[in-house]
Amino acid sequence: MQLPAMVRQIGKINGDERVYLEDYVCTYLNELKREKEAFPLRVALFGHACRKENRKFYLIFGAASVIDELEDGRNEEQVRKEFFEEYELIGYVNIYGNKQKLPGQKDGYYIFYDKNEAMQNYLIFCYEKTRKHGNGTEDKGEKEGKEKTAEKMIHLHRKRSFFSIGDMIKRLIYGCCVIILAIAVSAINDYNKMYGFVEMTGRAAVLAESANAPD
Repeated sequence: MQLPAMVRQIGKINGDERVYLEDYVCTYLNELKREKEAFPLRVALFGHACRKENRKFYLIFGAASVIDELEDGRNEEQVRKEFFEEYELIGYVNIYGNKQKLPGQKDGYYIFYDKNEAMQNYLIFCYEKTRKHGNGTEDKGEKEGKEKTAEKMIHLHRKRSFFSIGDMIKRLIYGCCVIILAIAVSAINDYNKMYGFVEMTGRAAVLAESANAPD
């Protein structure tokens, strides 16, 4: 498994785990976190996990809300086959409201930048599905909230093509999506168990603080 060349380190890297989260996934998770502020949300993560030189590496290229997909009659494996076929289902992350902080130790992670057509296509799919979803089962406020979330994600996707990698790094460093990366790291709690590794605790509060600190 080849590691990304263009990365941004957040926090101090300790221990033998290395977590890499692609920035489109970061945006998706952050917007889900805003939309579902009052309720916990479970999200499936797609990518690669491996051991190399006594270290564990996790590269996350895709994410999908479990409950949203189940409402459309699809499970995680069906989503993987349709949008993320080249990746594995490597675990889950539990996303909580903006005001809820997760306990955990100080540790770091990496943001990486990739064309990531799989996640781009999934973002477009979510946007189009939200706009077409008008079956009357949602109240007006909930429907508008989902539309706004989808529009933000697709707007970032379109704007990104006009920025260089350096510009995008600045946007992400100072943007709100950095905070959710800390939440994503807690996914290791779930998929470490799948690989028989020692369980890692959530570290959102400390990482959010370090990510927003000026360089």
